[in-house]
Amino acid sequence: MAVIEFINGQNKTYGAMKRVLEYIVNAAKTEPHLMDGANCDINNAYHQFVLTKRNYNKETGRQYIHFTQSFAPYDKVTPEEVKKIADELLQMKFFKGFQVDYAVHIDKDHLHTHFVVNTVNADTGLKWKQSAEQLQFLKDYSDDLCRKRGLIITQGKKGNHKNRGEYRTKDKGQSWKYELYLAVKKVKWGSKSKEDFIENMKKLGYKVDWTDTRKYITFTTPSGKKCRNRKLYPPEKFTKETLLKTFDLNQQRAKDKELKNRMELLVSLVYSMQENPSYDTNKNYPLSALEGESLKDEIAELKKGKGLNWDKESDREM
Repeated sequence: MAVIEFINGQNKTYGAMKRVLEYIVNAAKTEPHLMDGANCDINNAYHQFVLTKRNYNKETGRQYIHFTQSFAPYDKVTPEEVKKIADELLQMKFFKGFQVDYAVHIDKDHLHTHFVVNTVNADTGLKWKQSAEQLQFLKDYSDDLCRKRGLIITQGKKGNHKNRGEYRTKDKGQSWKYELYLAVKKVKWGSKSKEDFIENMKKLGYKVDWTDTRKYITFTTPSGKKCRNRKLYPPEKFTKETLLKTFDLNQQRAKDKELKNRMELLVSLVYSMQENPSYDTNKNYPLSALEGESLKDEIAELKKGKGLNWDKESDREM
């Protein structure tokens, strides 16, 4: 599943354009083989963008278009495959003649490609125009590219990228695994050691088999399903080594009380969700249900009277 999202920003100056072009090729976020340029040189894009504008005497107004194509954390797709999808996406007719600088970012849990488009067409001198129909066509074509590769396609209201962009699947066979993914992702930031992590997962109903004699960690869900850490995506985020490094960071950056409060908040959110009359107890995927706006609403409710250190909590850390 890939989600197309256009990013609005201060895009009417050369300075802003230069900053965003430098941002997407930041060595801390991508690799050289994951960067490219359509109708331009990735290493000289800024000067080529400016030259095109000057050639057609169109240096005012919007300087660039910035959009992303993001993939769900559980999608089994490599950075190289994401780069190929981006290459194909730019073959669409309405990109013809436009200079596009793009790069796959690998610094987050989800892979995503940043695209920066020069608003002046290098072939025709015409400025970029984007209708609602074109935007929908772009999203549909993105879905087709993912479908061709066997990736998950999440259906939503036509034209509504937020619904289409929910990072969870309606496929019942994968919902429990995604719930496990969310549990591990959240609990690791509230734990200061391997033992602490195992105990905190237990509070959410998960058993953790983590021994030195076995290469992989085995998780057992509340319903009895088993899954190794290498099956969570991306797997490099859930190796023993990565988890232990996270625990070390937690010890360095957070006090014991803060970590305890973070876990109390998470457990309280889950129990609160399960007690909600509208909650579907047959599925029992509270963390999935708490994503997005629902999570914010639940936190707001829990702040009314809980004796936790709310000022130090953030949606980002959760």
